Amino acid sequence: MPTHNRYPLNLLTLHSLEAQTYDLSKVEVIMIDDASDDETPGIASGRSFPFQFRYYRMTTNIGRPRARNMGIHASRGQHLIFLDAEIIVPPGFIEAHMSLHRQHSRLIAGGLYAVRKTYTRLDPQLSPAQLQQAEELIVRHPDLYGRWLRTRMLPDPPALFAREDILQGRYLDMTAENPHGNYFMKNVLGLYGDWFRGFHLPWIMAGTGNLSMERAAFEVHGLFEEYEGWGADDIEMGYRLFMNGYRFVHLSSVPTYHQEHPLQTSIGQEGKINFYLFQQKYRTVSMLALLLAHPPIAMSYQDVSSVLDDIYALGRNESERPYSHLTSSFRAMLESVGRLTRYDQPVRNLIGECGFLVPSAEEKLFFEEKRALEALGKHPHLCRALDRLLSL
Repeated sequence: MPTHNRYPLNLLTLHSLEAQTYDLSKVEVIMIDDASDDETPGIASGRSFPFQFRYYRMTTNIGRPRARNMGIHASRGQHLIFLDAEIIVPPGFIEAHMSLHRQHSRLIAGGLYAVRKTYTRLDPQLSPAQLQQAEELIVRHPDLYGRWLRTRMLPDPPALFAREDILQGRYLDMTAENPHGNYFMKNVLGLYGDWFRGFHLPWIMAGTGNLSMERAAFEVHGLFEEYEGWGADDIEMGYRLFMNGYRFVHLSSVPTYHQEHPLQTSIGQEGKINFYLFQQKYRTVSMLALLLAHPPIAMSYQDVSSVLDDIYALGRNESERPYSHLTSSFRAMLESVGRLTRYDQPVRNLIGECGFLVPSAEEKLFFEEKRALEALGKHPHLCRALDRLLSL
C-alpha cells in the first residue's frame, strides 16, 4: 500500500482491513510512506492491528511504482494484493482474492471497475462537483451532517468516521456511483463476463488500486516499470503478464470504495507521457489498439476488440496475407496517434505521419489493399477503424 499525504484516509483503509473475514494472522500489510508530510507517520505509533503491520518511511518522494516495488521486496507472502491507500474494502475482500488464487495459478485478479465513490472526509479542496455530491449525501444522515457542521470551517477538518464506524460499514451511507466503472461493467463485463472470454484487452483492468497475483509473476517477469509521475506502470505490468499467458478475472461482486479527495491536475499529462513510454516499449498492434478507445477516435471497447479479431483473422488466413502492407500501415498510424497525443499535437494526416510520401507507391499500395479488403467483406471492424483514422 503506497501512500503520500493521504492521512486520515489511509488509516480508515487500514480499519476496513481489520474487518476482514479472512484469517488475519496469515496477513501482512505493508505501507510504504512516500515521504508524507502529514500525520501518516503516526499511524505506526501506539496502534495495534489484528494483522502484521509493517511501515516503511521514505525520506524523499520516490513515486508510486518504485514504492510498490519496495513493498514487493519487503513482502514475504506467496500472493500479493495491491491496494491504494484511500480504498476502503468490504469484509470479504481478501477472501475473494485468495479463493480465486487457491483455485487457479497464473491468474491476475482485480476489481478496478467495481469501485464506487465514498466521502469519508469533506476536504475544503474538493472540487465544486465533489462537494455538491457529498453535501447531497450527508444531509440524509443527521448525525453525519451534525459532525460536518461542527467542523466544516476548520482549515483541516477531521474524518467523518472513526474506527468503529468503518467496522460497522457506515461509509456505505456516503457512497455514490462511479460512472466510468459503470460504463465498463456494462459495455465490457456485461458482454464478455468477469473472465473476459473473447475480449482481447483484459490487461486494461490491471489497476493497482485493487489487484492481486502470485509472487512468482514478479520473480519470473520482473517488477513494475518505474515511470515518473502517474499512470501506465500498472497496465504495462498487466500487458507484460498477458503476453506471457496469464489469465485475468474481474471481481465484480466485491465492490470497493474510493475515498474521494482533491483531484491532481497533473495526472492527465503524466499519464500521456507514461503511456507513450509503454507504447515505445512494445509497439505491437495488440497494445496500440487501446488508442482506438480514447479521443479523438473513441471507439467502444467492444469495437476495439473486434478490430483485433479482424487483424488476427488476416494473420491466420494464408489467402489473406497479401494485406501485410495495410496492417503494418495500420499499426504505424496507431503509433502516430500515440506520438502526436504525447506531444500535444493535432491528430491528423495519419497516412502522411506513417512516413509515406503523398502521393507515392506506398500510399497507392495501401489504398489498393484497403479497397480489396472492403470488397472481401469479411473484416468490417478493421475497415471502419481505418476509415476513422483516415478521417482525422
